[in-house]
Amino acid sequence: MPDHVTRCRSLLETIEEDAFIAYNLEHSDCATIRYLTGFTGEGVLIVGRGETVLLTDSRYMEQAERETDGIQVEESPTWTGKGSAAALECRSFERIAFSSKRASCHWLETMRTSSSIELVSLKDPVAPLRCVKSDDEVDLLKRAAEIAEDALSKLQREIRIGMDEAEIALRLEWLIRNTRGAEHIAFESNVSSGPNTALNHYNPFFDPQPLRQGDLLLLDFGACVGGYRSDITRTFSVGESDPEMRAIYDLVLRANLAAIDGVRTGRTGVEVDAIAREVIVSGGHGEHFGHGLGHGIGLEVHEGPSLSPRSEDTLTPGMVATIEPGVYLPGRGGVRIEDDVVITEDGCEVITAFPKDRLIEVG
Repeated sequence: MPDHVTRCRSLLETIEEDAFIAYNLEHSDCATIRYLTGFTGEGVLIVGRGETVLLTDSRYMEQAERETDGIQVEESPTWTGKGSAAALECRSFERIAFSSKRASCHWLETMRTSSSIELVSLKDPVAPLRCVKSDDEVDLLKRAAEIAEDALSKLQREIRIGMDEAEIALRLEWLIRNTRGAEHIAFESNVSSGPNTALNHYNPFFDPQPLRQGDLLLLDFGACVGGYRSDITRTFSVGESDPEMRAIYDLVLRANLAAIDGVRTGRTGVEVDAIAREVIVSGGHGEHFGHGLGHGIGLEVHEGPSLSPRSEDTLTPGMVATIEPGVYLPGRGGVRIEDDVVITEDGCEVITAFPKDRLIEVG
């Protein structure tokens, strides 16, 4: 079990204020509270220098007691506003830090009208702590990748021409959820075919298209285990592949492998992105690779570090990130190959293993 008390202490060492407050209502900040306490429900967390207090209501009291250890849990039917302000006032805090990235204007206005305590805006002080994973966190990420890839292996044998994108997405989700240990899917799956594979974040349920001979089929998906998420993309050919798209697949694969080989502790996210981008530019498709090379994964599917031309991050051991170059031809189709890697002292460990050495035919 994670040492949540130590995590809270580490957080306090990074801020100057008397305490830190995090607020989770309808998934507004699940990750912060889960990371610091283990609690998966709704509530407010106050991390002070003398005590750590979790405020929630009657719906979650028993759950909070079960999921937390070493954390004081208090019932407050008004924790969404006045209850939180009162909890701060009675502890004589003067300055409280909060995450501006995760707080809503409504919450901030409510707190400021209910309390005289100074609220200090910090971008996201917990994010840097979450960026480097412990061995236990890496184990959960590995299991999430294993479950997702096992589901894909089973699904691959079932795919047939005429199945539509939504049908495939639902089957993939069922296979993941039906695996012992899987909490749920990591995010809404992108299952796209034909020209839709050029759309980076496609919704297969909006207007599902049937698979046709010669289509590309792209699946971007993941599993969630203990709160930690895998994020994997593989691209297939429905039947015999088109020679042009096979050449694009080979180009994207070279970029993927080059970036994985180029990952090093001490390199920046900009430098690793540039390794893959140069391969695609040299292949004549620089304008068709518009997104960053990758992002961190953990309790959220997108977190630090960033691997992109705008990244401000430097890689250190224990970070976990995706490597996902792609080439997308509007109206025709796209290819993306995405792996999850753990940064090590002398490179990285690839924790996704589904075959990618060629454009695999399905259907």
